[in-house]
Amino acid sequence: MSFDFRPLRDNDYDALADLVNEASVFDGRAQVQAAEEIREDFESTPVRLPVDTLAAWHDERLVGVVYSYHLPSEEREERCYVFGTVRPTHRGQGLGRRLLEWGLARAEAVLAASTSKVPKYIRVDTSTLNTSAQRLFERFNLQPIRYFADLHRPLLDVPQPRPVPGIRIAKWDLARNEEARIAKNDAFRDHWGSTPVTEEWWATGTTGFGSRIDLSLFALNELDEIVGYLLTHRFDNDDELLGTKYAWVNNVGTLKAWRGKGIASALISTALAAYRDDGLNMAALGVDSDNPTGAYRLYESLGFGLWRSFVTSQRDVTLR
Repeated sequence: MSFDFRPLRDNDYDALADLVNEASVFDGRAQVQAAEEIREDFESTPVRLPVDTLAAWHDERLVGVVYSYHLPSEEREERCYVFGTVRPTHRGQGLGRRLLEWGLARAEAVLAASTSKVPKYIRVDTSTLNTSAQRLFERFNLQPIRYFADLHRPLLDVPQPRPVPGIRIAKWDLARNEEARIAKNDAFRDHWGSTPVTEEWWATGTTGFGSRIDLSLFALNELDEIVGYLLTHRFDNDDELLGTKYAWVNNVGTLKAWRGKGIASALISTALAAYRDDGLNMAALGVDSDNPTGAYRLYESLGFGLWRSFVTSQRDVTLR
């Protein structure tokens, strides 16, 4: 079977969404992404279509894609992710190997051009169910390095929020978005694989596709400072596929000096009640299985259980 290769173009987002959605269901991460959502994500990172993407076409249908997703940083580490997929009907023909080879070369070139002095890594993600992708990654010297999970729970019986002395849980205020971004970066400074979030990326996450700022929260101390936060997303497109209405705890964090006081528990419990009152049926969140804050245990104590799991593989390309 022959394929035509070229970078993605601005009018390919609908075709890209169709490909990604079909492959996501097949690979164990059921979702329905909209073209608008992918475009927004690409433009805020940014993913530059002419140089950061390669698409494979057969009979004018998009059947495979790869793109690099660079997260520059002067702190801790610098990452370039390589994301891609092949339509299930076109697998087993060497297409995934060719696309991955191109994506890794692009990621390595991007990191080699960086003047940052921090360690540099190429990373890829896949569902733990996708064993063929894992074998392919290993052939390209990408070694499993970290495991992640999506957890979920029904909203029929949510825990009662416990008051935290000196802390007030309040609705998100977009006028304080920059303060919240700084708090997010501080809260995740000691988390594996985290680099500071830029203003543009934060704006997209808080006001862009899927954001539900009306269901998002701040934890404020007695000086009215943000010491914790919870950002909610909601993706209506997924409802039919998943068979119910999900709310996503997209991101939750507590400043290091304020951990261990029950702030994250109060934020999540308050959010769960708000989701239920909004007519939603399920809540979900993603977690690093080795999170140093004990987040996995916290989520389990709040009624979340394992839904699906993923593995991140890595190649160290730090120039020595």
